[in-house]
Amino acid sequence: MNSQNLPPLDPRRLPDGQAAWVESLRSQYAALLESFSSTERALYIQVWRQLARHKSPVVARSFLSIGQNTAQQIIRELSRRNLLWFDDELHAVLQCPPFSALHTPHEVKAFGWERAYVTSFVDIPLTLLIYGPNVWLEATSCCPRSGEKLAFRIQMDEEYRLRWEVPLNDWRLWFPLPTNETADSYQTFHQLRPRLNAFYTIKDLDTHRQYQGDQGGGQVGAVYTLEQALYLGQCLLQAGTSVFA
Repeated sequence: MNSQNLPPLDPRRLPDGQAAWVESLRSQYAALLESFSSTERALYIQVWRQLARHKSPVVARSFLSIGQNTAQQIIRELSRRNLLWFDDELHAVLQCPPFSALHTPHEVKAFGWERAYVTSFVDIPLTLLIYGPNVWLEATSCCPRSGEKLAFRIQMDEEYRLRWEVPLNDWRLWFPLPTNETADSYQTFHQLRPRLNAFYTIKDLDTHRQYQGDQGGGQVGAVYTLEQALYLGQCLLQAGTSVFA
C-alpha cells in the first residue's frame, strides 16, 4: 500500500496526543520509500535480506547484478536519506532499519532463518516484511535498566495486521519527542532509534529516565505500553509495504 491508501489510524490504540505525530511519521516514511527507483528498491531489499540472513556488514561488491560503482552511489544516497547507515571507514552498510549488523538488545527469529538483530524495539514488526505473512516470529529484547528478558511472539496476516502472543506484563517504552513542531517526523524517529527500548516495569523506566536526565529536565515524550508500541510498529509495517509491492 502507498501513502495515499494507508488504512485509517486508530488513535485509541496510541497514547493520548500521539495520533497526529504517528500519522505524519508513517506518511513520510511511506512517501520516502515510494520515491525509490527500481534499482534502488532492488538494492534496498537485497540489503535487508543479507542483514537478516547473515548479521554481517554489506559491501557494494555484493551487488554484482547492479554493478559495484552504481551500488556504491545508491548506498551513499540512501545513507544521506537516513534509510541506512554506511560506514565510510569500513566501506560497508552496518544498519538498514529494521535490520542491523551490529549487536542490539532486540532480536528476531523466524523458522528457517538465522536470528537477526533489530535496530529498535518498535522496528520489530517491520521485519515481517522479509519473513512474510502467517509466520510466527520469536522476538526478544532486554530491559536496559533491570536486564530482564522480554520475549513474545508476533505474526502478520495478508492485510499487514499484527497479532501477537505475549505473557502478562507491565512493559513500557519511553518515546522522546521533538519540541520543534515543524521537525521532520521520519528524520526525528530515525535519530531516536537507538533510544527506543522496552522496560520491564514502569519503575525501571522511571529510574532509567532519572539517571539519563530526562526527568526534571523538561524532556517531552510519551510512555507506550507494549500493545501501543506494537501498534506503532504496525503503522511502520504498513508504510514499508510499498518497497515489496
